[in-house]
Amino acid sequence: MPSGTKGVSIAVLATVVLTAAACGGSAKKAAPAPSPMSSASGSVASSPAAADTAAASRLSKLLLTDADDAGYTYDASQDGTGVTSTQDVVTTGGSVCQSFVDAQEALSTKYGTTAEVDRRLTKPNDAHTIQSSAMAFPSADKAAAMIADLTAGVKGCKSLSLTQGGTTLSMQPSAIPELTKAGQVGYIDYLTAGGSTELMAADLVQVGTTVSVVAIDGPLTNDPAALQQMGGTQLAHLSDVQVGRLKSAQGPS
Repeated sequence: MPSGTKGVSIAVLATVVLTAAACGGSAKKAAPAPSPMSSASGSVASSPAAADTAAASRLSKLLLTDADDAGYTYDASQDGTGVTSTQDVVTTGGSVCQSFVDAQEALSTKYGTTAEVDRRLTKPNDAHTIQSSAMAFPSADKAAAMIADLTAGVKGCKSLSLTQGGTTLSMQPSAIPELTKAGQVGYIDYLTAGGSTELMAADLVQVGTTVSVVAIDGPLTNDPAALQQMGGTQLAHLSDVQVGRLKSAQGPS
């Protein structure tokens, strides 16, 4: 996210940006990657045994589907189910940006992430992609720590760069105030790779021992109406839908 979020995976976002550049700005002309997280060389657990496959199966049933936003489609066989186990080291930005990347990818060696499922939804002739992810942690404290670190990173990291798969990526995150509160962090991120820049809006919410991630990425824009739709109306609605499912699945607290 940045795929991943993996929650918002750097690998997924890099793929979207590079695909958009190759296709003249339309990220929808390419088929979804076989696994949203697997395109990050070395950053995903290589063996399914490294993650809780039963938990991943349960999480996959709670992600967004084509019924949640008219016109979007997905292929469940393309869902990514690995956890990020190797740190993507930032080359600029310092420790606060490193913490941001670690939290964005739910680094298992730091947070003990036990399972994660990542899904991409696309719409024909639409340059936006919806990312729907959920991850499980060994405790509510670990889930809360991931959200806290991401919130601090969004507030303190103004720009960063890292190299992934031979490609240099740069990111410029900033908070969405109305979506940032206790147990929740919303932010926008300008991601540049291969000379092309895309805009992502993401909302992450802790639900007990899990974290819900919904992100929308698409072409760079400064249009206030487009930004409000992408980072506010649509994002907040879809995030609420997925959070509601996670809450129902966990039952009364």
